[in-house]
Amino acid sequence: MVDVSGERAVGVGGSAANVATGDHAVQFSQRIDEATVLPAEALVPMGELGNRLVKLPSPTRLFVGRDRELALLDGASGVVCVHGLGGIGKSTLVAKWARRVAADLNPVWWITADTPAAIDAGLTGLAMAMQPELVDVLPQQALRERALQWLATHDGWLIVLDNVSEPADLLPLLERTPGGRFVITSRRGTGWHGMATCVDLDVLDTGHAAELFERICPGGDGADVSELVGELGNLPLAVEQAAAFCREAGTSARRYLELLAEYPADMFGTAAEGGDPERTVARVWRVTLSRLAEGGGASVVLLHVLAWFAPDGIPRSLLESGANPVELTRALGRLAAHSMISMRGDTVSVHRLVQAVARTPGEHAISGPEGIVTYRNQAIRLLLMALPEQSEEVGTWPTWRALITHVEALVDHVKADDDTEELGRIETVAGSFLMAQGEARQAIRLLDRAFNTFVRLLGPEDPATLVVATGLAQAHAAAGNFSVAIPLLERTCEDGARLLGEDDPQLGMLYGCLGNVHYDAGNWVVAMDLYARSLRQLQRTAGPDDLRTLRARVALLTSLVAVGDATSAVSPLRQYVAESVRMLGEDHPATLTARNNLAAAYQDSGDMERAIELLRRSADDHARVLGASHWQTLASRQNLGCAYHRAGRASEAVAVLEQVLDDCVRSLGEDHQDTRKVRADLAEARKSLSPPE
Repeated sequence: MVDVSGERAVGVGGSAANVATGDHAVQFSQRIDEATVLPAEALVPMGELGNRLVKLPSPTRLFVGRDRELALLDGASGVVCVHGLGGIGKSTLVAKWARRVAADLNPVWWITADTPAAIDAGLTGLAMAMQPELVDVLPQQALRERALQWLATHDGWLIVLDNVSEPADLLPLLERTPGGRFVITSRRGTGWHGMATCVDLDVLDTGHAAELFERICPGGDGADVSELVGELGNLPLAVEQAAAFCREAGTSARRYLELLAEYPADMFGTAAEGGDPERTVARVWRVTLSRLAEGGGASVVLLHVLAWFAPDGIPRSLLESGANPVELTRALGRLAAHSMISMRGDTVSVHRLVQAVARTPGEHAISGPEGIVTYRNQAIRLLLMALPEQSEEVGTWPTWRALITHVEALVDHVKADDDTEELGRIETVAGSFLMAQGEARQAIRLLDRAFNTFVRLLGPEDPATLVVATGLAQAHAAAGNFSVAIPLLERTCEDGARLLGEDDPQLGMLYGCLGNVHYDAGNWVVAMDLYARSLRQLQRTAGPDDLRTLRARVALLTSLVAVGDATSAVSPLRQYVAESVRMLGEDHPATLTARNNLAAAYQDSGDMERAIELLRRSADDHARVLGASHWQTLASRQNLGCAYHRAGRASEAVAVLEQVLDDCVRSLGEDHQDTRKVRADLAEARKSLSPPE
């Protein structure tokens, strides 16, 4: 075949020597043994299309939701890029929209565009559909060129470029064909500036995800289906994969959840019989990860580490410890560019199913077992470096609040038997923070894990084990589990006396903690004896001016109030408040607690005016320092309401306690023990409002 084009081109069959055009310009001078006579259509540009040309994926009944995104496509013009995570439904959305608008456009042509070669093949296929008589006449390059020439000189057409890997691959095509419409799908979230209007596709909402599951596998339990699609992060591909498996196996959504928890690698990589084995969650993302690895492994390593945290709100500062800031920024940028993460301000988010696959060793997963452990330990070390050591300092609480969800997620992702000493330290300080926030039951979970870890790794009598045992006992006491708290702390005191010796201040602290538990249990006389013992121990070992000694003194004074000797406690408690302000500051939680204790002493000694005045200040200070919904703020306002009631000011008591009850219900829940106490106090105050019979 002779490839010819241009105004003076000549196609010759048979033998020829010199060949000239009408103006006697010599085109070539050689012998041609074979040639093809081109039809007239090959020598002139194509005109208008005689037939409608539509090439789109087969319609699916599985399309759900996406009204907003369809409207965005309706309103866009020129070049549009729909981008998002692999398996999120980009191609399904665009195919649905293209069918809606196909009647007004010609041609409507779908091209797989993951490589430049695939784009060329798709354009060649379009040319072949436009002029089938030239299929066996012109080479593919010439056919592709004819399609480009037609697109460049016409409008009213739609080309879908599906699964584009690199925006730069499209530049030559877009520059030559400005007249029609291109819709692109891509996992790449960046690189489209100046080229295309972007539509960022997110996961389905839970209702539509459940509807998608039910269309494939109808008749399931609605609650279980909602839980399953939530566990799958509402990702359409994962929902389809799960529903197809359940339908084929005749199993339930609940059973799928159980299998997913027990055999994640198998479930992420398994397609139902007859399904496309390459269209599973694990394999779809494997393609992206392989591409990321080609540009250096930092992005893939970072994704492995991110997999151990909560999916949303991961602070960038958490990732910066010991990292090269340029390399970290580049790695985050590459992950975002391939839609594996999203960044909002100073935080990073990862789809929960991406995280699950990243944590799962197996044939189709991202890493082997050894790598998984390495990345897990790196995540643990990053958290340990980022967490403030002091969980009681109010100034550290914003950092703690930003990180506590990631601590809890990490603990959930690690089996208890695999806890390391570092993770046990994280669980210990995180449990202390939760205790300071009044979240005793959540604290118990972390502190119990830490206690068992230290017993296993360090032994039951190691000082670190004693510390966490003390915190665990206090958490049980705060939750009302005194039958657990008291024996545990008694054993800890016995172990402490034997291991620490009488000259260690920590032993005095242990006695004080045991006194606190007995005090909370209502055993005030026992508590007073333990406080006195703690104070003697600390005065001797830590000194009379040590903060620990001062706290032991106020604990003893508080027990005096409880047993009815409030008058003798007032002056020492007033002195302690002054000392606490001097050493810790006006706004330290210990100072706020000291003022509450002094107010209680005033109240029990009969000085209600001073008690109410101090409780008003305490309630305001607690709200300002700790926040209006903090448990200590609610407790201080409850104390104020009870003081009003005791002073015979029932209407003021009711007004305060009604507001406290509303806040407790909203913050703590209807059945929380603190809510029940406030409800009982309010009921008593309301009785005082009722006229006597």
